[in-house]
Amino acid sequence: MRALLKLSEAISAVVSRIGKAAAFLFIPMMLVISYDVAQRKYLDYDPGFSSSDLFHTLTSTKLQELEWHLHAVLFLLCLGFAYVRDAHVRIELVREQLGPRTRVWIELLGCLLFLIPYCYVLIRHGWVFAERAWLSGEISAATTGLTHRWIIKAFLPAGFLILLAAGVAVALKCIVYLFGPPELRGPSGYYAGTHHADIPSDAVPGAPDDPHPQSPT
Repeated sequence: MRALLKLSEAISAVVSRIGKAAAFLFIPMMLVISYDVAQRKYLDYDPGFSSSDLFHTLTSTKLQELEWHLHAVLFLLCLGFAYVRDAHVRIELVREQLGPRTRVWIELLGCLLFLIPYCYVLIRHGWVFAERAWLSGEISAATTGLTHRWIIKAFLPAGFLILLAAGVAVALKCIVYLFGPPELRGPSGYYAGTHHADIPSDAVPGAPDDPHPQSPT
């Protein structure tokens, strides 16, 4: 059980690092959006700008497609991070009425019956989705849009692979909590509590980023 807990924590650490790194995509995304808006507004003052090389290189269509590409990559790479940090939506009105073991059982069954199988389907078919785009040289349907559409499509299976890893990490921690010795319920009891999205990780016992997990109160 200790080995399972260590494996869960190791997987969670990798998923968290990927999510934190991907979060920096917010910066170029905001820069692209700002430039797109500024460029369109600037045309009101200087219509001749539309004939410049910069305008033709960075067309509004390319910029808007790059915006949703960056947003999609940011979202997909942070899915797993959101899950290991318990930052996704829960129906707390119901869940907070349940006991800790019941919450963990629901979490475990949710991982095994829904999350992991769903991720497997998305990974399998998402890979084919990206492969076809690569082989066909798929580009944007817009005349002045972006090329190499396979790049953004490849992030679909990649993102759900990370979410699958997060699901495995959560499932392992739930198994340790339910079937392991009492002394491991503190480090493995993160998903036995209520929602943690707005609570610093160092203030929650058993949190994925907590280097010194303690027994829950």
